[in-house]
Amino acid sequence: MRHIHFSSEEDLFRYLVQEPPKHAYYSVGLYHLPEAKSMEEKGWLGSEILVDIDVDKLEGCEGIKTEGGEIVEDKCLERGFEMALKARKILERDFGAEVSSYFSGSRGFHLIAREESYLRLGREEREEIARYLSASGLEMGLLFPRGGRRVLPALPTEGDPGWRGWIAQIVKRPEDLEALAGEKRLGVPIDEQVTRDPSRLARIVGSINGKSGLVVTEIKDSFSPDISLSPWRGEFTVKAKISIEGIRVLGQELHMRSGETLSMSAAHAILLYLKGAVEIFEGEVKVV
Repeated sequence: MRHIHFSSEEDLFRYLVQEPPKHAYYSVGLYHLPEAKSMEEKGWLGSEILVDIDVDKLEGCEGIKTEGGEIVEDKCLERGFEMALKARKILERDFGAEVSSYFSGSRGFHLIAREESYLRLGREEREEIARYLSASGLEMGLLFPRGGRRVLPALPTEGDPGWRGWIAQIVKRPEDLEALAGEKRLGVPIDEQVTRDPSRLARIVGSINGKSGLVVTEIKDSFSPDISLSPWRGEFTVKAKISIEGIRVLGQELHMRSGETLSMSAAHAILLYLKGAVEIFEGEVKVV
């Protein structure tokens, strides 16, 4: 269901209750007539900057593959949150943007950067922002030129502009600069395709992600991957379709064998059901 216009938040909420969707999105594009069917008729006014961080791109965080996607461990969401904080700080310090960040409800984090002068940027300019965040093509020799073959480059300080300032947080000796050349860990592992696109869809904060049953939650300076991310309370009897041993999800270690019948919290049962990892037999649930 696309090309829908609401005149107020109340109208939007009423629609979501009457026509509950599995996923709820809005466009980062701003339009004169958002309800028009063609892009030409809509009248593009500009677009916010969207940054997407998926934790399955982090080393060791591929997740447990299931027929419904991936089951992501808490430790990987915690690492993803650290990356989201880093991206937010870069956008605020180096681009002067006002940034909102949120947990996508499944396997990653989204950031929305708002700055009026950036609204009309095209794909090429947005690609440059994406490359800056990911440190793609960063040339250490240009950031830290040598005065001669035997002269080590000057150390950066945290007050230096751009990537020199960020690198100063992890470099304490001139020799350390050599080890950083070509390392991917300097940048934030974002999906550059998403940031390039001025008409990308972002999840509505407060909606439920249909891939996990978790709430799309705005985050500030802290994040805890626990049961508070789920709106479901209660307990279910489930039958495991796969085996899981000792991974921590929503603050609890999961242990189950394929074919085993067991009880678990509604939050975990619904998440694992949507991932295709369990069948639900009986139980009670309420929404908080």
